[in-house]
Amino acid sequence: MRLRVLALVTPLLLTLLPPVPARAAATIVDRIDFQPAASTTPAGYRSDTGAAFTDARGYGWVRQDSLGGARVPLDLTANTRDRARAGVDARLNTLIHLQYGDVGGTAGTLTAGAWEYAVANGTYQVTVAAGDRPAYDSSHTLRVEGVPAISGFVSTAAAEYRTDTVTVPVSDGRITIDAIGGTNTKLGYADIARVDPPTALAATPGDSQVSLTWTGTAASYDVYRDGARIGATTKPAYLDTDVVNGTIYAYEVRAADGGRSTTVSATPQAFSLKVNFSDTATAPPAGYVRDFGEAFTAARGHGWIDLGELTPASLVGNGRNRNPAAGQADLRLATLIHAQLPAGSAGSHTPGAWEATVPPGAYQVTVAVGDSGTATDSVHWANVEDQNAIAEFRPTAAVRHATATRTVTVTDGRLTLSPAGGTNTKFDYIDIVSVPKAGAQPSVRTSTPANLATAVSLTTSVVEDLILPNGAVDATSLTSAAVTLTRADTGAPVPGQAFTSGGGDIVNFSPASPLAAATTYRFTVTAAARDVTGKAFLPFSTVFTTATGGGEPADGIAFDKTEGVATGAAFTSVVKGPDGRLYAGTLTGQIHRFPINADGTFGTATIIDTVRVNAAAANLPGQPNRTVIGMAFDPASTAAAPILWVTDNYQYTGTSNVPDWTGRIGRLSGPDLGTYTSVVVNLPRSVKDHETNSLAFGPDGALYVSQGSNNAMGAADSTWGNRPDQLLSAAILRLDPARLPAGLPLDVKTASGGAYDPYAPGVPLTLHATGVRNAFDLLWHSNGHLYAPTNGSAAGGNTPGTPATLPSSCARRGYTGPSVPALTGVSTAETDYVFDVEPGRYYGHPNPLRCEWVLAGGDPTGGANPYEVPDYPDGTAPDPNFDLAGTYDAGLHASANGVIEYRGGAFGGALRGKLVNVRYSVSQDLQTFDVAAGGALSHRRTGIPGFTGFRQPLDLVEDTATGFLYVTELGANRITLLKPRL
Repeated sequence: MRLRVLALVTPLLLTLLPPVPARAAATIVDRIDFQPAASTTPAGYRSDTGAAFTDARGYGWVRQDSLGGARVPLDLTANTRDRARAGVDARLNTLIHLQYGDVGGTAGTLTAGAWEYAVANGTYQVTVAAGDRPAYDSSHTLRVEGVPAISGFVSTAAAEYRTDTVTVPVSDGRITIDAIGGTNTKLGYADIARVDPPTALAATPGDSQVSLTWTGTAASYDVYRDGARIGATTKPAYLDTDVVNGTIYAYEVRAADGGRSTTVSATPQAFSLKVNFSDTATAPPAGYVRDFGEAFTAARGHGWIDLGELTPASLVGNGRNRNPAAGQADLRLATLIHAQLPAGSAGSHTPGAWEATVPPGAYQVTVAVGDSGTATDSVHWANVEDQNAIAEFRPTAAVRHATATRTVTVTDGRLTLSPAGGTNTKFDYIDIVSVPKAGAQPSVRTSTPANLATAVSLTTSVVEDLILPNGAVDATSLTSAAVTLTRADTGAPVPGQAFTSGGGDIVNFSPASPLAAATTYRFTVTAAARDVTGKAFLPFSTVFTTATGGGEPADGIAFDKTEGVATGAAFTSVVKGPDGRLYAGTLTGQIHRFPINADGTFGTATIIDTVRVNAAAANLPGQPNRTVIGMAFDPASTAAAPILWVTDNYQYTGTSNVPDWTGRIGRLSGPDLGTYTSVVVNLPRSVKDHETNSLAFGPDGALYVSQGSNNAMGAADSTWGNRPDQLLSAAILRLDPARLPAGLPLDVKTASGGAYDPYAPGVPLTLHATGVRNAFDLLWHSNGHLYAPTNGSAAGGNTPGTPATLPSSCARRGYTGPSVPALTGVSTAETDYVFDVEPGRYYGHPNPLRCEWVLAGGDPTGGANPYEVPDYPDGTAPDPNFDLAGTYDAGLHASANGVIEYRGGAFGGALRGKLVNVRYSVSQDLQTFDVAAGGALSHRRTGIPGFTGFRQPLDLVEDTATGFLYVTELGANRITLLKPRL
């Protein structure tokens, strides 16, 4: 690995048209609109006016009853219509009757027709649209090459049109669309695209494995080795570990819906290289090759580079052999090369790193440093790839050498050994051995802080982005033997807690107390850490050094902490009621109501089981447990008659088995809030902990709801159970209580048998803003702005690619681009965000059902861009509706959750009006933002006394009468009280 420094940095249709999913990588052949000759042809389309098929034109109409033999051309120009209705997609306003007269028509051709289009034989993706205005007397049926695309569709006022896409093989040189089985079928338009085969198939051999990658966006692929099918996958990558080293294998990939790749070959091999660093004269020990400081060349396959410039550099003259004076029995330790030779010594004084050419893969690397001679003035460091093997080794007369073994992953074909951080580091030898079948094991992708990071916050957590080929982390495996943080100088362990995210896609270690200033620490993940299938992690180890202490003054803001004013439950959200009591939801559905004593502590809790009782009575899946997250008191509430709105969800217990459509919104009222009214049901749900989250009443009296995404980055992925987003996923929803129907609950299921349309006029639940991945909490600030702290994704997610034919749903927002490729296993994590949410804007999490394709800020230039995704090609613009101005950085891996505007009671002080936000993951603390009257956030601040040292804090609330804060700590099953220090 080369060493690098990375800079972090519409008109509304009358009817909702369901989007057309991309079935395969495809190239547009033609787009045809069926219309009268006098009608205006939609942009990007050619018109078909009902003329008979001719070879010269290459498309047209034939008699349907001639499809079984010689085609008979048929003129259907009399069957074209233009409805000329306002607000309807132009492609649907015009149509042609394939069947006419079967419901009494007299103004057209009575002979049923089929449409054909001449193409080269192959596989094609064809999108068709059917439907019409009243009278709804048709049963629309369209077949493409005999494959049903639309079957028996009957228009209604709520859904007048239907589109669908089929992928079909063509072997007779014509695509045929017919209406066999339908009644008065009407065709609006047809989009034709050629399905491209999987391309750019590459086979990368390793030790007992072959890694396959290719380009394509098919729904699924079959993988063949030596002509035999060996597996299937939904992404353009596959790892074959059922191979024998030294054997040549031939691979082919076939898209499930058409197209084959070329055949490529690969020969898996083990790899081993042992190098002894020495002077020019000493012969290496048996099994080793000698390296005496020559510059790297590809022909040799190993050598030295300038540590700063990364270009080949000679360190010849820096080698030493301390024998016979040293009497060192192990020749590997008697010899060495100065990687950082001090001035005044004979040799090259250019600091160097050593590199070896290796196949991409995982390697177990053993490296030794030290000097058998009398010198003990070195501080030896050895870094291998992005990990540290040896840090701050200071030899003594008794202990002159240090040896360490690390398992590293090489992706760029060069394994790098670096002395960065050291003084006069001396390398003795290095052993490099490939790890068999390493691609099947979970591993660390990147670390925060990174290896060799300096000036790290004393209250930091360590967070690892992961590669998870088999699914999520097994949280129970993250023991003190699996994840450690130690002082590099003494090896003393740092007390703390290791855990994963709700999605199981990171490893986090949070120290129990602040770290020492100006101190180097080692973080390690061992093979004791496992994924949910029981596979061991590849070991990983890095070092970082903390800041010198001090820090930014806090303007006198400080709080004193009283831990555990309530304990014994998995508290989620907290809210103060109009009755002056504090209400706390839980993961299992109870609501605890606490009287608040004058000193801020709690009296005896009342347990409100209304949600659980209702879930049991309704026999909901997973009942009686229901996770309560959102809680908001109705503006009409009084101390004597509170009304509490809640979101409650199927409880996630750590296994990815949560059914979709299991979120709901309810209203609790009556004595002790004992009456549950189910208001909204069938909200979407991920397989894990992305669900229907917070609630907040807006100044307009509407209820705003945060709905989580179903996946990591907008496309289905294995870590999140391969579940796609639904139409309402990853959004801030707006519920207008005045528009709720008399008969509750309101069913908002948008698919899987549901037909709710959030775009339809007058509906109660609508999309307020979209692309909000997973906002735990919402805040209406006194400046009138809505803020949503939002969890960005860990690395490794997938993004959707723009299909060759844009879905008709794109007409809602006038979307024409950009066109972006699908990404698999995105290599960088998103930061967490706080969004200043504006109605109708997009906040970066793609959802193809809403014609949203670009993740975050895209990658618009070759330089650094705000919230960029470097995996996109340079020049990838963000979505045109992306609200960059309203997007603020809450910190990488922060898990930004609960949020308040601090009012301060009698205290107020410098914190008054600021936004206070919980960080569940990195640092496990509270951070603040300054808030401008116009909505802008600035001056993110951490480290305020009393705002650090929590255990997985999730939510907070202020008692505005006193300025006291209450923080739920999910990792400790408690609520903690914070009092302003006066």
